[in-house]
Amino acid sequence: MIGWVEIPTIAPGAVFGALCVVFVLALPWTWIDAVRPERRPSLRFSAAGYVEGLPRSWRQRTWFVPPVLRTAAVLCLVFALLRPQSTGVARDTGEGIAIEMVLDISGSMSEADFVIDGRPARRMDAVKQVFQDFVLGTGGLSGRRGDLIGMTTFAMYPDVRCPLTPDHANLVNLLRETDIPGWVRGRQVYEHPEANYTALGDAIARATDELRKAGEKAVAGVPGAEAARSRVMILLTDGYDNPAPALKGDAVPPVEAAKLAAKFGIRIYTIGAVGSQRIPAGRGLSSLFQRRAEVDETTLQEVARATGGKYFRAEDVESLTTIYDEIDKLERRKTGERVYNDDTSLARRAMLIGLMLLAGELALSATWYRKGP
Repeated sequence: MIGWVEIPTIAPGAVFGALCVVFVLALPWTWIDAVRPERRPSLRFSAAGYVEGLPRSWRQRTWFVPPVLRTAAVLCLVFALLRPQSTGVARDTGEGIAIEMVLDISGSMSEADFVIDGRPARRMDAVKQVFQDFVLGTGGLSGRRGDLIGMTTFAMYPDVRCPLTPDHANLVNLLRETDIPGWVRGRQVYEHPEANYTALGDAIARATDELRKAGEKAVAGVPGAEAARSRVMILLTDGYDNPAPALKGDAVPPVEAAKLAAKFGIRIYTIGAVGSQRIPAGRGLSSLFQRRAEVDETTLQEVARATGGKYFRAEDVESLTTIYDEIDKLERRKTGERVYNDDTSLARRAMLIGLMLLAGELALSATWYRKGP
């Protein structure tokens, strides 16, 4: 049996900060040559009594100027390397929650009963388009800026395709690459056995675990996890719970999984996506039409009801957009946040001053304060 060992890691920023502290603490060593006579070059005279009564020159009285300039230069350069920041804009009315998008990618999602730009489109393509609009704020939707959004897909097994993240561009890239098992870029390459099953209950349980962990981080005050204090799951499917026969004994019933999510304060919105476009049953039978999958509305309604959410039915792209728009308006949570920006102009000024002080120290040490031999 193979065990997993978690190895603690140290952030590079912490290491760099510690090195800077050590470097600053070592600055007094730069004064050694100036304050320890035995370390300075000297000439031997038979008698020093003739020079003891001579007045001290300004160079002797200001011997400390080069070490002071050197110390100040080093402090300025260290300050610049520490990336000074400004508080930027305080956004006391920011909005953000944690949203886990749970997407059905079983074989029935290949049915072309939706219409995009006047052409028949797969359920998968229609859902991905509106999902993208919901995240980015395109297609008439306002977008979810400030949210943590993750994506879990499911057919025979649930799979976390993207953990909860504020990086929505990366999420959308992963969404575009997502397809039905056995399909590549919208075309079926081969018959994948996993596409024949829909582990609805397991998908809810898996997404619940993702949101639970994010909520624990928010409570613990982990930076960037504040939005996870309010958690939502948006579950979209076109069928019913259909686990593989070999896995039925371990499969979690959808309603039981929803009750578990409710215990963690997670609200679930369910969407049944079955388009209204009629699908031909076969060649030569254009007058006969059928659907190979019908959504289990009763179960989806119970799942939503158990968590205080809501069930929606989508029959075309327009209704799907309306559903996401309604969810978008329902789930908004005000959060207080302060944005910190790197103050590059201050860093540049500190670096310039440091270099000027260092140049001054070198120039004075080579001329006015030159020592011999």
